Amino acid sequence: MKKLTLTALGIVALAALPVSAANWSDTYLGYQYSNQFRDPGVSGNEVKSRTELSGVYGWDYGTNFFDVNMLWASHKDPANTPSNYGAEMQKVPGDTEVYCVYRSNFDLGKIFKTNMGFGPVREVDLTVGFDFDSTDNYFASNKKFVVIGPQFGINITKGFWNVGVGWCKEQNYNGFIEQEVDFKATGVIWTAWEKTWDIGIPMAFKGWANYIGSKGNQTPGANPGSALSFPGANLNNPTKPETIGDAYLMFDVSKAFGRKAGAIFVGPGFEFWNNKFGAPNKTDFANTNGDNNQPVHAIMYCAEFHF
Repeated sequence: MKKLTLTALGIVALAALPVSAANWSDTYLGYQYSNQFRDPGVSGNEVKSRTELSGVYGWDYGTNFFDVNMLWASHKDPANTPSNYGAEMQKVPGDTEVYCVYRSNFDLGKIFKTNMGFGPVREVDLTVGFDFDSTDNYFASNKKFVVIGPQFGINITKGFWNVGVGWCKEQNYNGFIEQEVDFKATGVIWTAWEKTWDIGIPMAFKGWANYIGSKGNQTPGANPGSALSFPGANLNNPTKPETIGDAYLMFDVSKAFGRKAGAIFVGPGFEFWNNKFGAPNKTDFANTNGDNNQPVHAIMYCAEFHF
């Protein structure tokens, strides 16, 4: 825990150095809504609203990116689990989740003053970053995640496409076993993109995706009295490769609101999450005592306000 925390703090300090020297920036406030989100231990779909503050800025030797999400769920995924279900459950508000992402990309060509491009690759970066997630539901995720590796910028017109591969390390909390889990380091592949067109109305297709390899056992032990600590409980639960990604088709409607181009976007989005948090998919809620983990296929309604 201590080493992982110090690593994340070191990344923040390193990435913060060039903030005052930003050459360009784009920051926006976003909103997404869907009634098709899912969480471990909750049967069926959930209604969630997500508010997002996101920004990217460029400096002399690369780019920095941050994304802070606040999610509010309906009471179907309650903020806590009362001992008396039924009517009492209806009084419990939905959970709140905070998910933060930070990435710093160091352009090796600019740093070493040489052309690193080859074939379709226009640039090569060294990417370092971290994720942090905290939720106040029964699962009570408390994800701490660090990543490092090379990223390749693919040469496309009117947009960008980045692909990276590297090493990652995660710690998280599992409320079903009432224990923090220190996962093994594993490999990660990521991509992010944005492609713009103008078909009478400016539009952009953008998104991101991560593929994270299996990271060891998700239940290395259980505290006495926890849901999985009974005699004969199976605590050998290996993780599975995790895939998560969002894609958006956004339309620039700034002129309709009397704003300059690039200020206001609306459009549909789609989120896919397979083996959430690395736990194998389980969809038979009735026969797993709530220990389910359904894949997410969520259509979202989205808006962005750039400033």
